[in-house]
Amino acid sequence: MKNENRLTVAFDSQLAQKFAAAEKRKALIEDFVSDFLCQFVSDSTKRAYLKDLALFFDFLKLGGQEVTHPKQIQSFHFQIYRDEMMDKGLASATINRRLVAIRSFMKWSIGSKLIEHNPLDNVKLPKVQTEAETLAFEDDEAVRMINAPDLSAHRGQTHRLAMVLLFNLGLRRAELVAIRLHDLYEDRGHNVLQITGKGGKKRLMPLSDFVKNEIKNYLRALENGPAKTILAGHDFLLQSSNLGRKNEIPISGSTIYRIINRYSRALGINKRVSPHSCRATVISHLLDTKNATIRDVASFAGHSNITTTERYDKRRNELDNSAAYSVSLGTS
Repeated sequence: MKNENRLTVAFDSQLAQKFAAAEKRKALIEDFVSDFLCQFVSDSTKRAYLKDLALFFDFLKLGGQEVTHPKQIQSFHFQIYRDEMMDKGLASATINRRLVAIRSFMKWSIGSKLIEHNPLDNVKLPKVQTEAETLAFEDDEAVRMINAPDLSAHRGQTHRLAMVLLFNLGLRRAELVAIRLHDLYEDRGHNVLQITGKGGKKRLMPLSDFVKNEIKNYLRALENGPAKTILAGHDFLLQSSNLGRKNEIPISGSTIYRIINRYSRALGINKRVSPHSCRATVISHLLDTKNATIRDVASFAGHSNITTTERYDKRRNELDNSAAYSVSLGTS
């Protein structure tokens, strides 16, 4: 007797292909890396981890080690990679960053039940050498830098605004180039700029009249320029081209680095400076003038730990105002 309740299902070739593709997935180490990167919010963080992991797996391929699964990664892979980088004379900070990326990937693999233990835990990382202190600009040098660009050219307009924002808001390079027009708006009576910092953390920065007017002047110059460029909400604020085409991708951080170096050399500022020097200038200025508490400065700079802010305090090593002179215990 026939089972009349039995379902009759036609074969679906497209569904079969999906099942087959899913079964083949995770045949490459790139598949696991892709899943690992999904836990991060920041695109820059994803790119950094992807680059460091790709370098490691390319190194293994050079030695005939084709890794397709995290369980195949052994401690000697990690150790030899570390030693090779040290032999090539790479900076200890660079070596550590690359190795930490691999360790993070393996730690994620444990959490994802792909491996039972991390074979890299017992391999020591090289001691990181103390990096040279970031040199800040003097206040008068910052003013000269901002006033140096030729405003008769579109490039000069962009360079000036970039330096106005760096020297007045203490932005990181990545924060600066990522600003879009819709990040500028009014909030509770304040003109503000919303910044997306490390880890995707957002903070609001009120704009002084000076900065607000500089942005207005820049936008007006774009509109009145040869290309008649009018920015919409999603457009990047810093436009590198005046050819009538809006930037589809932000100005690169290396371009900002070249801008700072170009004008500092032209002005005869003979010290090693970078965009981070602008940031150090702002933070040091705020700490020196004592017009804001260190916690307020930390919030302004986007520092999650106040200890990071304290590194910019040039007064911390001064002896004249040492707290030791205020101690009177044991005196008559």
